[in-house]
Amino acid sequence: MFCPKCGDIIEKDEIYCNQCGNYVGNIVNESSPKKNTKLFYIGIILGVVILAIFFSVLNRSNDYYFSSDDYDNNDIIHTDNSANSSKSKYSTIIISDNTYEGVKVKNKTDAYELIEKDSVSQKDNCPKEILEIENEIIEQYGITAVNLCEMDIDFAKELVNVFKKIYTEYPSVRGYLTNLTLVNANLSNNYIAAFMPVFHFASNSSSTTYPWVIKTQVLLNTSYFLNTKRLESSVQDGSSSGHFPPNATIYSPVAHELGHYLSFLAMMNHYNMTSILLIDNTNVDKLYNVYDDFGKGTFSLQMIEEAYANYKKDNKTTLSIDEWRATISSYAVTKDNSGNYIYDETIAEAFHDVYLNGDEAEDASKYVVSVLKEKLES
Repeated sequence: MFCPKCGDIIEKDEIYCNQCGNYVGNIVNESSPKKNTKLFYIGIILGVVILAIFFSVLNRSNDYYFSSDDYDNNDIIHTDNSANSSKSKYSTIIISDNTYEGVKVKNKTDAYELIEKDSVSQKDNCPKEILEIENEIIEQYGITAVNLCEMDIDFAKELVNVFKKIYTEYPSVRGYLTNLTLVNANLSNNYIAAFMPVFHFASNSSSTTYPWVIKTQVLLNTSYFLNTKRLESSVQDGSSSGHFPPNATIYSPVAHELGHYLSFLAMMNHYNMTSILLIDNTNVDKLYNVYDDFGKGTFSLQMIEEAYANYKKDNKTTLSIDEWRATISSYAVTKDNSGNYIYDETIAEAFHDVYLNGDEAEDASKYVVSVLKEKLES
């Protein structure tokens, strides 16, 4: 068995983890070390894959483009929400990475209530107008917890329209995203917004700590979402330079992250996984398969290849598949630190383009989104 706090190996009869001192109770080794190793790799030790929008300066000129971590523990997006941390002008009181151990979770209702309680407990000093907007998003779009406390009211209202447009066109995606929240991001990871498909939020009080509660989140960096001038400058420069699709707005980075969200749901369909909210022995291997695929981009590439094949049937083209993807934006063909394409960025950028430009979007974007819709509905 592995400690649910630090991942250290726990002997069968131990009550406390020798590594971190965490109380684990009398262990009954009902789950194999292999399964536990997989889940701690994907949820606790690495903190989960995050696909994000980063701000970068290249060749002494401002280049704004989408990027992704390389799944290295030192490079994942960190938050600094401790009471002793220095507060910048653009920061939030919200703590997005709380975790709970030894709680009683019997079913999905318990899991949702725990996520909601963690969110609501942080709203005491938030403006009434923001609370009303948060409640609207929660009620209309089935997102369990929304925390936009310090956000400009008019900006928050416009953000609602992003969800309205997407959730109206894709009603089946309702109910899977558990959190939309501001986050104080580490300045070394200066992203705009991020999609975090898997965050290990809580462990049960049972001997195996199953079921585990998983949050699926969209994170909004306060350095941008509380500083709209900076966000506007970044998005405009990125769009005009071709790193973003044309006509990007200060709200559309959220649409890009929701493109990742839809892609992840399509992949869940592919693996016949109806929910990742609660994880136990019966579905931990399936979650690992989904997560592993999402990191490697196998399913994303399959969708792209299918879209490209459909395009070639309908059009004469001399473009290679990578040249075809590049017509969407330069970040649609971005690579990770190892030089490998991040194929899900093509999906998210295509979705972003169609969201912004509709029928005027690039053909590649429209063909990719058509396949994405098909996979979501299958």
